Amino acid sequence: MLLSGCTQWYYEMGEALPERFEQDAQGRTLASVLAQLGPPLRFAASEDQLVMAWEAWEVRESALGLSLGWAGADFLNFDWGSAHIEGDYLMVTFDADRRVSAAQRVHRDESLGSGAAIQPFYSFVSVVSVQDLLLPLPQHGWGARQLLPIPQTLNNPQSPGMGDTGIEQRGTPQGAGARTLEWLN
Repeated sequence: MLLSGCTQWYYEMGEALPERFEQDAQGRTLASVLAQLGPPLRFAASEDQLVMAWEAWEVRESALGLSLGWAGADFLNFDWGSAHIEGDYLMVTFDADRRVSAAQRVHRDESLGSGAAIQPFYSFVSVVSVQDLLLPLPQHGWGARQLLPIPQTLNNPQSPGMGDTGIEQRGTPQGAGARTLEWLN
């Protein structure tokens, strides 16, 4: 008996960003940038500058599972999966006069990986995962971050998601950079 299953997940995050915005942004006012792009999805502030970021991503995740019963192995499943990301991350820096001093775009169009496995009875482990790319934006958890255990709460001022020290791109590993103090075994 051949049992099979297929899933395909498609995620869209953020609004499409204008083409070549970063090339003509130098000197524009904060108000004109916000009028064109809308509110930023990530931001950080200091005494003399602002950094704001907008992102738009399309993530595809595909998986296929087959029972190996046709080969006489009813208790085995073959699983295959792959993931792909395409999108833009636009970061704009404003000076003390709230005019654009720098703008940079990162475009990604690449495979996030693929995998295959033979698993007993049932597919216990996903062979590809995009969950780290689907996390909510940092500002959705600002209040809750104040109630975390002491190592994480004390690290809040250095955390890129709090808006005080910097921003980070979606998918940055938890144990890297300013987040190393938060990484628990």
